[in-house]
Amino acid sequence: MDRRPGRPRSLSLELIVDAVLEDGIATFSMPSIAARLGVAHSGLYRYVKDRDELLVLAIEKAALSVDWPEADLPWRDLLSDVARSVWTICERYPGYDVVALSPPKWPERIVAQVTPYISSLHRQGFTIEDATVAVQIAGNLALTTSVRGTGSYPLARTNGERTLSQRHDWHDRILDIVLDGLGSRLLA
Repeated sequence: MDRRPGRPRSLSLELIVDAVLEDGIATFSMPSIAARLGVAHSGLYRYVKDRDELLVLAIEKAALSVDWPEADLPWRDLLSDVARSVWTICERYPGYDVVALSPPKWPERIVAQVTPYISSLHRQGFTIEDATVAVQIAGNLALTTSVRGTGSYPLARTNGERTLSQRHDWHDRILDIVLDGLGSRLLA
């Protein structure tokens, strides 16, 4: 429910970011957030510089709201679980898949979240470059499959839109092929 403009009981950056996630991370505007919170549009700028800064904060909060795998898992399980975590974010926050494919910048806390995965893959036999690419591929595959579903792949079409379960199955099929290829990159 929208409140009338005026002085809110209390306004915080956390409330503003929560409003973005409720309003729609891919479609929110500064005026829509102000209306949702019952404040003047200009009042939001006491907390953030611009919409991009607010978007980055919302991406961070959404990403850190899910359970992420432990970094010490075997490489294949680790990358599968990273992809599952990204899927969970996409399901929880519609539009996350779209904005996370090209954010204004990556929040430092998300970088800190994935850095141990890269180190773990490196310890398990990947070059640091391949480990970095592998983590990126696992996340991006979940994002792009979430955005597109299987309907955008002409040879995979049968009849119309795919259910969430079918989209997960399609994603898992692609991920298995990618992971098989990554396995060939392990250093002996």
